[in-house]
Amino acid sequence: MRREADRNAKAAAADAAALAEREADAVRLTAVHREAAARAELAAQEAEDTARLSARERAERRVARMILAAGGDQKAVLLADIEAELNVGRTVASERRQAAADLIAGGYTG
Repeated sequence: MRREADRNAKAAAADAAALAEREADAVRLTAVHREAAARAELAAQEAEDTARLSARERAERRVARMILAAGGDQKAVLLADIEAELNVGRTVASERRQAAADLIAGGYTG
């Protein structure tokens, strides 16, 4: 009985250590992905600066990148999220989402 309890305790400790390692890996990967997304956003903003885009065009591209990040389906990006991101009302958010979808349909890839 004692040996079995020891084996179970060791197995539980090994399982806990493996779980902790997987969680740490997930945290590291999340940080890497966030950093990559931030760099991509910065590169897009720099390209927009170079192209001298208007505020509206920049907003449309920002929403297009949101749609692309959500898998390419414009309905996957809620108007409320666009409103918050751009600090605009519902009508403008809807217009920006449609313009962003048109950009994507025209070949925009972010």
